[in-house]
Amino acid sequence: MNELNERLQRLATFTGMARSDFDADPFLRDIVERNLEVAAQCCIDICNRIIVLEDAQKPADYYEGILRMAELQVLPSDFARALAPIAGFRNILIHEYLGIDWDEVYRNLHQLDMLQQFAQYVVDWMQKT
Repeated sequence: MNELNERLQRLATFTGMARSDFDADPFLRDIVERNLEVAAQCCIDICNRIIVLEDAQKPADYYEGILRMAELQVLPSDFARALAPIAGFRNILIHEYLGIDWDEVYRNLHQLDMLQQFAQYVVDWMQKT
């Protein structure tokens, strides 16, 4: 959770940036891309850890792992379905680094509220258990 929060703080610095500035600075794009990748991986790791702690069925993939959070009542079902595509986004950032869709990166930069909400749901769940 600490790492996720750290990455979200770093990314929040760039949310007010104009798209033209984002497009013009390859170093800035790299910073945003890397921090989004790590933030997404943190969410996946947290889900996997909760699955182990709850002795739940192992998911087939990361997408399913996020959906499993709804089954375990960590996340609301609608929220889990909305967040689950972050797993595919993470895979693209890691495996298709030569063909990064910067529109998608910029769009995800402006959806940090979902990752912050994820963190809050996890904190709420931890306080209940």
